[in-house]
Amino acid sequence: MKNEQTLEREKECLNLKVTDQSVRAVAEHCPELQFVGFMGCPVTSQGVIHLTALQNLSVLDLRHISELNNETVMEVVRKCRKLSSLNLCLNWSINDRCVEIIAKEGRSLKELYLVSCKITDHALIAIGQYSSTIETVDAGWCKDITDQGATQIAQSSKSLRYLGLMRCDKVNEETVERLVVQYPHIVFSTVMQDCKRTLERAYQMGWSPNTSNSS
Repeated sequence: MKNEQTLEREKECLNLKVTDQSVRAVAEHCPELQFVGFMGCPVTSQGVIHLTALQNLSVLDLRHISELNNETVMEVVRKCRKLSSLNLCLNWSINDRCVEIIAKEGRSLKELYLVSCKITDHALIAIGQYSSTIETVDAGWCKDITDQGATQIAQSSKSLRYLGLMRCDKVNEETVERLVVQYPHIVFSTVMQDCKRTLERAYQMGWSPNTSNSS
């Protein structure tokens, strides 16, 4: 349980104007931080690397960070052993090799968000092969993901519970339908699957097509 002084210091750190210099200051003066998010901030890898000093870091949001390189991300994952959620969405430089190292080194990682990253089937296959903890993977809008990647991660991962495939246009819906049947413990997210789940919930709550037409 955090004490009031720790919480107050975290609030002060979050109110800083975020630059590479301020990230360094946060890492030096708020070493107990557990949740850090820099979405869209003018931070680069030179700033992000300072997060390796945060030994209790649990949730890290690095969406759409300018000049974020793979080596920095891999080093953060190696050093921050308690990291459970990592968001790398909209970082075009994040590639298969980076995801493979994340899968190998992220011993506590449960959530990995990779929407619109530069990954292929090899990234999903690596997650299934090397990670025993990752439960959520979102690879939406990754145009090079195919049936092979979606199938192999579902087959090999013992921990996976959610796979986001929204607008992965090389993944056939027929393949997803087969995976839904074969791996009922995994939620597969596509436009069609999400619509089906929404409709099923509506039916469970008593809605029927005739209801909307009744006066």
